[in-house]
Amino acid sequence: MAGELGFSCIQLPSKVLYASMGIDRGGLTRELADHLRAVLDEAGVSVAVLGCYKNLATPDRQQLMDNIAEYEACLNFAQMLGGCPVGTETGRPNAQNRVADDRMTDGALEAFADGLARVCDRAEAVGGQILIEPGWNETVNTPDRCREVLERVSSPSLGVIYDPVSLLHPSVVDEAQEITARMLYLCGSKIRVLHAKDFEIVDNEDGAGWCDGTGSRLVCHGVGETGRYDFEPVVAWAAAACPGIPCVVENSVPATAADCLATLEHMSACCGASHREL
Repeated sequence: MAGELGFSCIQLPSKVLYASMGIDRGGLTRELADHLRAVLDEAGVSVAVLGCYKNLATPDRQQLMDNIAEYEACLNFAQMLGGCPVGTETGRPNAQNRVADDRMTDGALEAFADGLARVCDRAEAVGGQILIEPGWNETVNTPDRCREVLERVSSPSLGVIYDPVSLLHPSVVDEAQEITARMLYLCGSKIRVLHAKDFEIVDNEDGAGWCDGTGSRLVCHGVGETGRYDFEPVVAWAAAACPGIPCVVENSVPATAADCLATLEHMSACCGASHREL
């Protein structure tokens, strides 16, 4: 469907692949990789990121070992797919992976960095890449914490998926462009993939979203759908600093995908970049 809608790359979560194929990590075989590559090649679509969302900050040692094994399997499979990076969120320091204030501590950052370092060792061994995606609901929830992780885990296989909206929450939406500028300044040299989306603020904290105790929550939409987040400065940065960087639209639906694509096309034309891969 992505190719039919005009997009040239996708993010493929391993859990979606498992559910659609009826497998677990043991089913990540060369035969499956060859099949997927043939299907994607025919559609004119590449895999920008193979997603693996296991908690690397968990204090449960057995759970951590199993999660690391999951990353190892995905790193190997990513190489079979043609060398795409493996992307991950940044976890939380509890075995339930629940959103709580414990994610804000130095200990949480240390736990995540320790788990990440082990995955980076495996990535280096197979010639792969592991990309972390900072987000408000997780352990790496500010540009400064992202920079700290990059300094603690100085692996050539480590990079960043930058989703500007994921670092926002209701209390800071008026500072969105300042936060974006700081992220690009501190971590820009490590950004390998972009996520493009927009948001709205809803006056309750009862549902899914980015909450901060204010009584409101941030709900995500596809890029350009609400006009609350201006993605064009990120496009301009990408055109100048990282031409060709993959950009994945998130939180759109088939009914809004065409408008999201048109938004990216317009921004890209203004900045001299391609809309499909910035």
